[in-house]
Amino acid sequence: MKKILGLLSFILVVCIGGFIYLTSTDESVSDGEKVVINHIMGTTEVVKNSKRVIVFDYGIAEMLNTAGIEIIGLPKEGMPKFLSNYKDEKYINVGGLKEPNLEKIYSIKPDLIIVSGRQEPFYEQLSKIAPTVGLTTTGEDYIKVLQNNIEIISKIFTKGETLKNNLLTIENNLTVIKEKVEKNGLNALVVLSNNGKLSAYGLKSRFSIIYDYLGFKNLESITASTHGSKINFEYILEKNPDYIFVVDRSAVVGGDVSANKVFDNDIVKATKAAKNKKIIFLDAEIWYTAAGGINTTQKMIDEISAALN
Repeated sequence: MKKILGLLSFILVVCIGGFIYLTSTDESVSDGEKVVINHIMGTTEVVKNSKRVIVFDYGIAEMLNTAGIEIIGLPKEGMPKFLSNYKDEKYINVGGLKEPNLEKIYSIKPDLIIVSGRQEPFYEQLSKIAPTVGLTTTGEDYIKVLQNNIEIISKIFTKGETLKNNLLTIENNLTVIKEKVEKNGLNALVVLSNNGKLSAYGLKSRFSIIYDYLGFKNLESITASTHGSKINFEYILEKNPDYIFVVDRSAVVGGDVSANKVFDNDIVKATKAAKNKKIIFLDAEIWYTAAGGINTTQKMIDEISAALN
């Protein structure tokens, strides 16, 4: 009997030891370690490799998806096509981008909530439910913002380190395009079309990657603002840019007038960009809704690269 009990005890010790070893070598499993994250909305203590993660920014969701970091919920209404894997029922709909469902979020007991500017009014309430980190995917310096987000994600998640290699690829691709653009001395105007109304974006704006990192000359100083500077077609003809990059907000949020229809007029046709077939309608789902991800940033670069051919 003593021999049998001794053998069983030995087996039990081996099994427990093996489990502890497997757990400790799985970097994706939280071990209770905490890290302090400084972010745009404050300072938050977060559990390393958090497991029950909610994300309120599609660019950040795409970045986590690229790194193989699982989440449990995100806003599903208006979700971009490239995040279609999150349509699965196992991912919980946590409300809208501008109005989180606080009761639903509380009920599913997250251990980390990642928000962006749209949810800032709810930051205090969300912080009472779980550690909440505020990131942004737009700003005066697009790539600097991207670098900062990758640093924060890498600090929270071990798998986030892989994103740094993706960033190097992006930076190299940007350099290649910038050299080509600057060699040809090209200028551009970035226009947001919103149900027939036009806004121009210049330096230090949400679309300034076109100027700062892709090398296009800015035609004049346009005041940086969230919604751009209001312009008309006469303004576009007066500036007469080499390229006109159009982001159709109506294609994303809904509207009665598409940008293609809006730009189909005699004034626009008289511009140099129109004559040279250099009015480029960008993928609004990426540029307006989900900038700041890894694959989305590369797709933005690819669109500009294709426009140069």
